[in-house]
Amino acid sequence: MRFGLLGPLTVHDAGGRPLAVPTPKSRALLAALLLEPNRLVSRERLAAALWGERPPATAAAALSNYVSQLRRTLSAVDAERLTSVPTGYRLLVHAGEVDAEDFTLLLAEAKTAQSRQDWVSVSRLTRAAEQLWRGAPLADAPVSETLRPQITHYEQARVQAREWHFAAELRLGHHHEIVPEVSRWTARYPLHEVFCAQLILALFRSGRQAEALLAFERVRKDLAEELGTDPGRALRDLHQSLLVDDPALQWTGPAVAATGPAVAAENGRHADAVHAATGHPGGAASADADADAPGEATAPRTVRARSAPSQLPADVPDFTGRADEVRTLIELLTPRPDDRGPRMAVVTGMSGVGKTALAVHTARILRDRFPGGQMFTDLHGFGLGTRQDPHDLLGRFLSDLSDAPAGPGLPIPGDTDGRAALLRTCLTDRGVLMVLDNADDVEQVLPLLPGSAGCSVLITSRNALPDLPVGARLPLEPLGEGDQRAMLSAFCGADRVLAEDGDATRILAACAGLPLALRIVGAKARVRPSWPLRTIAEQLEAGDGRLRALSAGRLSVRTSFASSYRMLRDSRDRHEREAARAFRLLSLWRGDGLSLDACAALIDLPARRTAEVLGLLGDVHLLQNPEPGRYRFHDLVGEYAAELSAAEESGPARSTALLRLLTWYTVATEAASATIAPGMPAGPRFEEGPAGRAPRFDDAAGALAWFVQELPNLREAVQAAALSPRPDLAWRLALNLFGHATTYWWTGVWDTCLRSALATAKAHDDHEGRAWVLFRLGVAHRMAHRHDASLACLLDCLPHFEASGDLECRAGVYSNLSRAYSGTHQPRQALDHARRAIDLFRRSGSERSEAPLLSGLATAHRAAGELREAEAVYRQVLAMCRELGYLTNIAIALEDLGDTLRVLGRRDEALDALTEALALRRRVGDAGGSTDTLLAIGRTHAHFGESAAAQARFGEAEELSGTNQLPQRPAVPVVRS
Repeated sequence: MRFGLLGPLTVHDAGGRPLAVPTPKSRALLAALLLEPNRLVSRERLAAALWGERPPATAAAALSNYVSQLRRTLSAVDAERLTSVPTGYRLLVHAGEVDAEDFTLLLAEAKTAQSRQDWVSVSRLTRAAEQLWRGAPLADAPVSETLRPQITHYEQARVQAREWHFAAELRLGHHHEIVPEVSRWTARYPLHEVFCAQLILALFRSGRQAEALLAFERVRKDLAEELGTDPGRALRDLHQSLLVDDPALQWTGPAVAATGPAVAAENGRHADAVHAATGHPGGAASADADADAPGEATAPRTVRARSAPSQLPADVPDFTGRADEVRTLIELLTPRPDDRGPRMAVVTGMSGVGKTALAVHTARILRDRFPGGQMFTDLHGFGLGTRQDPHDLLGRFLSDLSDAPAGPGLPIPGDTDGRAALLRTCLTDRGVLMVLDNADDVEQVLPLLPGSAGCSVLITSRNALPDLPVGARLPLEPLGEGDQRAMLSAFCGADRVLAEDGDATRILAACAGLPLALRIVGAKARVRPSWPLRTIAEQLEAGDGRLRALSAGRLSVRTSFASSYRMLRDSRDRHEREAARAFRLLSLWRGDGLSLDACAALIDLPARRTAEVLGLLGDVHLLQNPEPGRYRFHDLVGEYAAELSAAEESGPARSTALLRLLTWYTVATEAASATIAPGMPAGPRFEEGPAGRAPRFDDAAGALAWFVQELPNLREAVQAAALSPRPDLAWRLALNLFGHATTYWWTGVWDTCLRSALATAKAHDDHEGRAWVLFRLGVAHRMAHRHDASLACLLDCLPHFEASGDLECRAGVYSNLSRAYSGTHQPRQALDHARRAIDLFRRSGSERSEAPLLSGLATAHRAAGELREAEAVYRQVLAMCRELGYLTNIAIALEDLGDTLRVLGRRDEALDALTEALALRRRVGDAGGSTDTLLAIGRTHAHFGESAAAQARFGEAEELSGTNQLPQRPAVPVVRS
């Protein structure tokens, strides 16, 4: 077989015939497996590759379906290609079957040839490597961002191969021939200085000096506009040589497999200029060129005046990632001629996220743009050490800038305002970069700021510093997976991480993107090089918690978090102490992020006050606010908060707080379900909710959107309630998911929650809860066309409702029994129960709509073959549903009516009703209902002999069902009148 990754995904059998991998998700699955050939790939990793960091609830089932599809495709050639184990899947790939592997081998051979200066071989091998590319890698496979680092690796390797190819061609004197191709690559990567240098040298050697100079001007302008920087030294030196028409740049003859020292000199003193274009691996000139790589600082060219400070700490030697943030800071902090004041940027973020490392790394890149020097101080706003006083710092800064800052024989002013004014004077026209690290608040920063253009200030803080009057803010988030893996590789060695990929992935999950946590892991790995990564992963996953394991010497994640928390807990400000309490209580919830109202219920504060408290936590980055009105913990911060909750909150206080949240969710789901299905109560009314805290929903669409967002929390709430002092809340919550299930029954979430709630009710001998859950399970089974199971549940719960005296509930059970009997082909029983249901409902005096019960009667008429009676009642139901405005029920009524009209032989009327039903299903996002309606339309076309149209609709239904992992539909016979 032959697999192609370097372009659109392709599969060919041994005879070169293409094999179709039809669905996008199947192609993404194959891509993920091919990127790790012959290696076990976990189900979690594959799910992330297909759906990203937040796969849907149906991901496990969907993944199994896509694996089956892919296995069928591959088994046509080799049945043993795709194997499964309990934890994942492995794709067997032989040598020479994947173009990406061939590309890597050719590149390795080219590197070897380059080391022995065999330029003919380098050219041949890199040309062969380029010919393997057919476009962007995996262009037609919708892979998630989790696979982006591997794809980027191949793209970068391709660029490297092109560099080597053009360098070899220049060595061989093929400068005329490569101009068109290197021009295309320069256009594709206009900021790539190596390509630009190669184009300039090829043009010059081809006698096109004016075009070579124009090419330099283009790259100089692009670098200035895009990055605010100048070309590197090698490119600048090449430009200077062009200006004087230096003959040393001319090609002097072939250099094929040369081994002597003459080649290393490459035209004598101009080796550093030519190096940028030819990639020559030798000499001091090469080192100079490397030091001036794009994005890095150039070494100082003159000796600084004695009074120019140079206080930046050493750069982190293995600084990794943050390329976008570095670029943003460079743009924000580089002075411009039209500046009217100092430039300023504030980097904010949680403890351990890498603010200081980013600030120092960026400041070192920028240092040569500030001739007046660089000043640095740790303000000790958080963590160990005494908070720096601005008054004392001003004295230090003034001394650093000059031996006599106030003038000969004059002392430094004794007051803070005088010192701040003198500092601004000293910094005028000086061009100084100031880094103020770890600031607590704006009062600590303001006196230190310069007042004139030409200076820049970079501030880091865990606080948001919202009252700082000027300056752009750069919130720093935890690292993405690609940067995490690169950082771990830098600490532990790329080969080690690659060899122990599964354990490395476990470590990354435990560190949750926090650079400090990864640095601690790296420190442990370096101290104990004989330890496999598995040992470190097991320590992080041990039962006593990750925070204990994430400590090495002076580095500690827990200590880092503690300084922010204790500042709030020990504050004299009551509001900050409230924030510390909220921090502890919020950790009680292990589900998804919480809304503002849910947080208010949990911490027992009014919504407005809750917003202020949560804002305080957000300001010091102890709480994340990913979207308006939504709050969550970073994984490790949440674990720290849980430790504090257990240590500082009593057991009863924790239990009461959690019960408040579960009660609020019960009230909220009841309100949402009533808004979506106003005529159909989900269960017995809950009278104990918190006064005034129930959410209000403007319409069914808003209530349904709330259900969709809160669904992960609601599933967690059902489980948490089962273990709480109020286990009845488990079944109440499960019943209230009815509103969500009317549209999204096909996800299976309602079934899962109902079964869990049934087990809870049985365990606590709760007869009422058991009966209600059985009732709703009967409804859930009926929605999924499991009519026998529906009938069993409804008959099981009927005695309880018969004895209760609640006529309206009995009517509901009888109506659903009628539908179950219709589904099991017992029309007489169906009609009998439908009529009894309507009679009970009318006797109950209920003011709710009887449309659902009439719909059951119409279905019973249809099952009995009484089609005209069914049509009449369906039209009555449709009118009632239109009056209520409930779109899902309108769609159901239209579909039932349309299918009945089909059997009556009225094609156009049937298709009109079904087409409107399909539009409504799609409008509310009901994939399961849309599938049913598509099947009904297909049956209608088939009924009237329109096989092509029928097949098209059946195909749409099958595709929609497979995409959403819908339950299997029973075969529905085509009934003819």
